[in-house]
Amino acid sequence: MIWKPLVVCPQPDFHRRMLAVLRELTVDSPCTLAEYPPTGAIAALVERNGCNICFLDAATDPEQAQLLISALAPSLPVVALHPRNDADLILRCLRRGACEFVADPSADTVRGVFERLARTRLDAAHHAGSTIYCVVAGKPGCGGSTLAEHLAIQLRANGANPVLLVDGDHLTASITFQLKLKPEFHLEDVLRDWARMDDDLWSRLTVPAFGVDVLAAPEDPTTRIEVSRQIAGELCAFWRERYEAVVLDLPDVRAAVDCGFTALTDLILLVTTNELAALQATSRGLRYLDSGAADRAKLRLILNRYTPVTGLKREDVKTALSVPPFATLCNDYEVIQAALLEGKPASAGSRFGASVQALCRELSHKNVPERKNASWLTSLLHRK
Repeated sequence: MIWKPLVVCPQPDFHRRMLAVLRELTVDSPCTLAEYPPTGAIAALVERNGCNICFLDAATDPEQAQLLISALAPSLPVVALHPRNDADLILRCLRRGACEFVADPSADTVRGVFERLARTRLDAAHHAGSTIYCVVAGKPGCGGSTLAEHLAIQLRANGANPVLLVDGDHLTASITFQLKLKPEFHLEDVLRDWARMDDDLWSRLTVPAFGVDVLAAPEDPTTRIEVSRQIAGELCAFWRERYEAVVLDLPDVRAAVDCGFTALTDLILLVTTNELAALQATSRGLRYLDSGAADRAKLRLILNRYTPVTGLKREDVKTALSVPPFATLCNDYEVIQAALLEGKPASAGSRFGASVQALCRELSHKNVPERKNASWLTSLLHRK
């Protein structure tokens, strides 16, 4: 493994020691900063310099360091440098996503960090065949949960095995409602018991439905669930080891970005409709994705409940959002309502079922959405 470090260390003595250690380990041309960069600029700095690990001084300005760890942790390993033994600071860094800690930099210590991280990357590569889909609605009511449910079941029907469907919306819990599930356990139980998680415990925390495993949201909407970026990374690694496909239903773009799932998952399915209000909200969601340094190559814009005779045309949606719809799902209102009443997915022979099948076929390709210039419609959607 060839490491290209970024060293961010305003503390002069620590900075000199880290550079001396890297020279001793013959690490070529590390990118070094003697002050904290702006939070919004560090991801671009990492990409521009091709860095694949960051050594970050977490003690000189702990608050700024926490923000930088959150910005970097989803995309590369962050090693927190802390010259004093501060258990509270270490815990805060862990929650933000730091994966290693160095208090006294030496060649042996840093070499051990490199070796452990290289093994972790090798283990992750062994499970590269797994695909995690992050489904989010541009605006509540656009049908994100409906798509997540049908996508998971269709992936299983297409041969993916096993498949996991995660209801990550603790307020609406739409997945369990749509499938009429009454699970005994849910996502909060997973987080509570995460330190002792194994296959046997996991099997008791999920419930089977239509050939897929479902991890439910809490039945009580007042239950607060906070998934840190560190835990999100561990969850995704755990899922990749056990499932060929994972469909993660999240309440909105902000939750997906802030938890780090947009950086950790393979594809982001952003669901909208062709109504002006939905497109305005989706436009804001796209800007939030970009602010969180999400990879646009992962984005797939899904135009749900599409009827050309009402709302904006597909080309207008493409112009408004500067992103072409990757796929359209039919407006099959009566079929969806009947399926809800019965607690089962829409028939594969329905128009909606056929459009989900077509979406699954398209997702097997590597089409990257193109970005177009703004227009009067884009300006309208971006108005304050």
